[in-house]
Amino acid sequence: MNREDNELETLARQILVNNDMLKLPVNLATIANNNNIDVYEVEMPDEISGSIRYNSKLNRFEILLNKKENSRRKRFTLAHELSHFFLHGATLKENKEIIYDSTLYRKNTAKYREKNVDYLAGALLMDKEILTRLYKINENLETLASIFKVSVSALTVRIFILGL
Repeated sequence: MNREDNELETLARQILVNNDMLKLPVNLATIANNNNIDVYEVEMPDEISGSIRYNSKLNRFEILLNKKENSRRKRFTLAHELSHFFLHGATLKENKEIIYDSTLYRKNTAKYREKNVDYLAGALLMDKEILTRLYKINENLETLASIFKVSVSALTVRIFILGL
């Protein structure tokens, strides 16, 4: 694990601790609420998973999730959008940016910013220490994915990244 990944792991742990979320599954809605972020499930094109924007009229961030996606996909998307907030919130607010995350773009996380955002999202959903402990007890991916309420593919990526 490189220095940057370690910093993202530390940031994820701080976010979880600060929001009293070192429990399973992580309640992302509570993290959003604690940080004055409104979350909405809305109709979106199939290729869009979610977005984050700053609403200057309300002085709040808003995360929009594609309501057609399954619950585990929405959880990852919410973690991803929250990661944009924690990593780039000041820039989003200042530039009045809207970030749309498409399912197609997600599969090609070549851009540096998206790679870090995806990494932090995985770390928020599947805390390194908790996942490592549970994986030593039970390596069944379906069981672990169910405990963390993530997809098997997201869990597999996280396990690979952590070298478990």
